[in-house]
Amino acid sequence: MATISRNISTTPFAVGTYVSTGNVGAFKLTCQDTSDGAQDLRNETGANEVIQMILHATQAVGYTIANASTGVVTLLVDNSQWDAASLQKAVRALGSVTGDDSTAIDLTGSDVVAATTLTAA
Repeated sequence: MATISRNISTTPFAVGTYVSTGNVGAFKLTCQDTSDGAQDLRNETGANEVIQMILHATQAVGYTIANASTGVVTLLVDNSQWDAASLQKAVRALGSVTGDDSTAIDLTGSDVVAATTLTAA
């Protein structure tokens, strides 16, 4: 008789920590200039604006933008292609982006770290 076995992760299930069981990495991007000044992204969501440029450069499969002047974006990307260092390099390489609203958003000091948590509301 054939048996069915389940392959449960050998990694303990973690409470309060982001765990990916696929190739989806979660990263916290803080958009800031070279003086570590946070860039307000709340008006940068249209076509040809900085959010579109970031999503295009990172090929994100999901994202959230903080509804605050903190410049924080959570990116979900293929973590077989990206890590925090390579994402940071890609975002910083965008330089200063001026979209259709004529507001320049400087990304040259942006920081990326792997997300430790992921919350849905």
